[in-house]
Amino acid sequence: MNNLVDSAEQLARGMGLPPRLKHFLGEVYFQFVLWRTSRQIATLAEGQGLDRKTLDAMRRAWRNPLYTATLDYLEELSHLAASAEGPVLECGSGLSTLLLGLLTQRRGLRVWSLEHLPRWHDRVAMSLQKCRIENVELCLAPLRNYDAYSWYAPPLERMPKDFRLVVCDGPPGTTPGGRYGLLPIMGEHLAPDCVILFDDASRQGEAQVLRRWAEETGIRVNLVDAGRGLAVVTLS
Repeated sequence: MNNLVDSAEQLARGMGLPPRLKHFLGEVYFQFVLWRTSRQIATLAEGQGLDRKTLDAMRRAWRNPLYTATLDYLEELSHLAASAEGPVLECGSGLSTLLLGLLTQRRGLRVWSLEHLPRWHDRVAMSLQKCRIENVELCLAPLRNYDAYSWYAPPLERMPKDFRLVVCDGPPGTTPGGRYGLLPIMGEHLAPDCVILFDDASRQGEAQVLRRWAEETGIRVNLVDAGRGLAVVTLS
């Protein structure tokens, strides 16, 4: 089976193939990787995340090397999603959206994902549909000016009031205020014991966001990967 998978990946990445054929083979290979991953998830024990080999295969098959989350980030996300006990909020969509959906749908949990780019929203939505992941509410949420900062414009009237896990990898660092808007905008929709997976915490803008949150709300921050700044934030 491993030899077959390796051969399929090499063919999907084949040099010299017409672009449309290469794209088609890449999509077929990605569908296969997601199907294989869903079967593996069905065998996992309660609270058990995916292994790094499977996550790495998903990452490579996604074919978006510039913006795909790191393997360390996906591993921490997998662990937290597998043990989540309520709805999940994601800020910024991508491969992580599919992974969150796969890991939570067997327990009847829903994922709400905010994406501000229409073209990227459409790509992720198509992938969710092709992979038959039906527990993800992918919201096209343009960035809005809230005077002191900018953040997504989420459909608050439709969203749960008890998110237990937040995956925070957006909006982009160039956004005024960066990711600060999460707590002011979504605070009333987060459960008291909500956990936030916060990427890029070592970057100056994101580190400043964490400091502001700590001063204003008393959050606790645990740096999972001090080198990259991967942080797990707990509300108190």
